[in-house]
Amino acid sequence: MEGMTDLQFKAYIRLLIRALERAEAQDTVEGIRSELAKLKADLQSTLQG
Repeated sequence: MEGMTDLQFKAYIRLLIRALERAEAQDTVEGIRSELAKLKADLQSTLQG
């Protein structure tokens, strides 16, 4: 997040919210875990990037 403008940071937060909404929309625990694992992997990738 270093060097992000406020607008870029807000856009990033919106992406995180959408990912969480996809997890919430799942019908099964496995589906929720799968969506959360994807989000976690994306966040980990961003940190390493």
